[in-house]
Amino acid sequence: MQCEMVPKTLEACCKAVELNPENVEARYQLALGYHQARRVKEAIAEMQRVVILDPQYLAAHCQLSLWYYGRCMFHAAIEATKKVLVLDPTNPWANYRIARSYFHLGKLDLAIQSFGKVLEADPTHIIVHYDLGIIYERRRMWHDAIREFSQVVSENPEDSSSHFHLGLAYKRLGNRDLAVGAFMAALSLNAEDTASIEQLHALQG
Repeated sequence: MQCEMVPKTLEACCKAVELNPENVEARYQLALGYHQARRVKEAIAEMQRVVILDPQYLAAHCQLSLWYYGRCMFHAAIEATKKVLVLDPTNPWANYRIARSYFHLGKLDLAIQSFGKVLEADPTHIIVHYDLGIIYERRRMWHDAIREFSQVVSENPEDSSSHFHLGLAYKRLGNRDLAVGAFMAALSLNAEDTASIEQLHALQG
C-alpha cells in the first residue's frame, strides 16, 4: 500500500512546487518521495534545493548527510554533517557519521578525533570503541587496540570479532597465552571462524 502511495505523493508535491517554487516544505516532501521511490539522485538534487532556500532546515541537512554517506560520497557527507553540527551541536549521530566518513577516506587522525567527540557524549559506545580498535590495529598501536577491544568485550562478551582482534593484538605484542585465550573465545562464539583456527594453529604449531 505504501509503495502505491508514492506516485500520488510525488504528483501532489510536484504540483505544489510548480505552484510555488519556493515552497520549502513541499520540496522537502518531494525529496523524501523521490528517495522512497528509489530515485536517489533526484532526491539529493531536490534536498540540495531545500537547503539553498532554507539554510537553517536541520532535517534537510540530516537527510543529505545520510544520503551522501549511503552513496559513499564521503567528502559531501562530512560537509553536510558539519552543517548539522552548526545547527544542532549535540546531535548524537553527527560526529559518528563524520568519523566514519574520515575512516573510509583513510584520514585516520581526523577519524580518531571525531570518534573521541562521540565518546565524550557516550563513553560506552561500543561501536565506536570497535572502530577505534580497528584504526589502532591498522596503525600497529597494539596497546591502544587492546584497550578498545577490551572495552567492547566487557560490554558485549558475545562479540566474537572483538575477541579475534584482541588475539591479533596480543600476538603482535608476543603475549602468546593471552592471544590463544582470545582466539579460543572467538572460536567458542563462532565455530566456523576459520581465521581464529588458523591463528591458533600458528601459535600452537
